[in-house]
Amino acid sequence: MTSERKIAANQRNARRSSGPRTVQGKLRVSRNALRHGLASVTTRAQVIAGELDRLTTAIAGENADAAQREQALIIAESELELLRVRAVRTNILEQMLRTAAEEGGARGGQANAVPPSGVIAGAAYLDQLRGLERYERRAFSRRQTAIQKLLDVRLWMSKQLKVELIK
Repeated sequence: MTSERKIAANQRNARRSSGPRTVQGKLRVSRNALRHGLASVTTRAQVIAGELDRLTTAIAGENADAAQREQALIIAESELELLRVRAVRTNILEQMLRTAAEEGGARGGQANAVPPSGVIAGAAYLDQLRGLERYERRAFSRRQTAIQKLLDVRLWMSKQLKVELIK
């Protein structure tokens, strides 16, 4: 049984962590997904629909049934999502290198000079890189689950085929 004290503490914590309350706060968090675009699902857009279909067919095969094709589609979407995350990561790392090179040039090549903004800028880049882990983990996990399901469907179908051949 949960104590009254613990219930009261949980209620206090819930009130504090219920998200932004002001209009400005709500507006700010509503734009979080637009920072790099990884939270939006764009794999079904017309631009890459052909690539998605080609990859799905390569994974499932030409004569795949609906269950295999569905899992292959999830695998293909996840793979394209992983490519998007990795492209964003590469872009951030390139920005980081450019910033470091510019700051190095601005200091006149002094190796021991402490850059006042370099530490802060480097931390911002690291925060961005850390934020990408969520999207990469999600896509990787989704892909792995779909691969296992595709293998399960194929195993089930091969067993059904053996049963049919025995009859």
